[in-house]
Amino acid sequence: MSTPSQPVPPDFDDEFLQAVEKWQKEHKVTKDDAIFALLDLFRIHQKHWDEIRRRQIPSLDELRADMTVLTDIATILKEKGNKEVRAVDVATAIFAAIATALAGFLIGKFL
Repeated sequence: MSTPSQPVPPDFDDEFLQAVEKWQKEHKVTKDDAIFALLDLFRIHQKHWDEIRRRQIPSLDELRADMTVLTDIATILKEKGNKEVRAVDVATAIFAAIATALAGFLIGKFL
């Protein structure tokens, strides 16, 4: 069975470059302007924080899988708890009956 590949995040570089080119034409900025060095620094900064966010935030598929496992475990524990609450060990029941009879006999004798 093949494992599903990780979803590819959308690439906004083309849209970004088109917006920069449009802005450059509108404001008549040349390619050697210092603003492009700042733009490169901004892109480095953005990639850095995108990578941090990607590592820290699980995908919705991972969250959904974890929730499914937790739901299954809760169901199993609930069923097991219901069975254990209703069941009494035979040896324990016999001991309780003998202890009750003995206590009743002793109370009746000394009253």
